[in-house]
Amino acid sequence: MPLIHAREREVICRLLLDILRIIHEAYAPTGEPFGTRIETDFIGLCVAIGDIDGRPFNISKIAAYMHVPRTTVMRRLKRLERWGLIERRGKRYHANEKIFNSVLGERTYQRNRRTIAKAVKKLSDLDTLTGHATDGDAKIFPPAQSRPRLGRPVRQVTD
Repeated sequence: MPLIHAREREVICRLLLDILRIIHEAYAPTGEPFGTRIETDFIGLCVAIGDIDGRPFNISKIAAYMHVPRTTVMRRLKRLERWGLIERRGKRYHANEKIFNSVLGERTYQRNRRTIAKAVKKLSDLDTLTGHATDGDAKIFPPAQSRPRLGRPVRQVTD
């Protein structure tokens, strides 16, 4: 049986990789290969989320959020600090505003926006071609014969 929504899933997979690659190319040192320490990028994203949300993360919160050991988080945070992307204030970590508000930061943001817009267009085009429509987060399936079955059928009990 073919994968349901294979083309749409491919677009989403490519989008995720493209966004991570754009971020990595912009902020990681030139010699740092993409993908070898991807968890460093994810931990950097956690720092950004906490900082932007006004509730900066500490090591324990990042470890819990990422489901990785605290020692791993500590090593990755030290790497991000060496790269100049984050700074520690007390026990909490913050994004380096000078880096992210720089010309490079703005270009990276705009590049990611364009990448996301292209993916949204592709998904919309695929929905049009396949006749699938979405309503917010709820999927509206085509006719009943094409709906995926979920779980086991319910047995009716008779008296």
